[in-house]
Amino acid sequence: MSQDEVILRRFETGDADDVWHLHRSASEAVGVYGPQGVWEDDLRNVGEVYIASGGDFVVAHIGSLLAAMGGLKPVDDDVAELKRMRVHPAFQRRGLGRRILSELESRAVSLGFKWIALDTTTIQVGAQRIYETAGYIRRAEGMLHGYSVIFYKKRLARRDDC
Repeated sequence: MSQDEVILRRFETGDADDVWHLHRSASEAVGVYGPQGVWEDDLRNVGEVYIASGGDFVVAHIGSLLAAMGGLKPVDDDVAELKRMRVHPAFQRRGLGRRILSELESRAVSLGFKWIALDTTTIQVGAQRIYETAGYIRRAEGMLHGYSVIFYKKRLARRDDC
């Protein structure tokens, strides 16, 4: 397998430590980093919080390295929240964020969701660009965990809409 070949798949239990480390290193790299807290408990139990709840969580590997990840967490029958989109700093600006986002949108449609909601900090300009070019609309701004954030939402195209 080529070092640059990307393997995109659903989270497995053996990914747990790599997911945690990617979350912390990617967050620190963009300046969104604080003491560990309950707001990160979902990453200690990805299988239950995301997959067993009716959402999903995907990881992208390049070689043996976890390069990117993201999850869908059900809010209600129609809305999934996009959470924990992270790309390893060494693999940024290669389209991995867009690939994860596209995969999660496809999975959300398959799971029957009509909307995806998300938030990102105002300092994460790269993330804002990805979401806005993918059709996400800014709905509001506010504060979460001490950070200024932007709330986005997107209506998903169902297969029968195409």
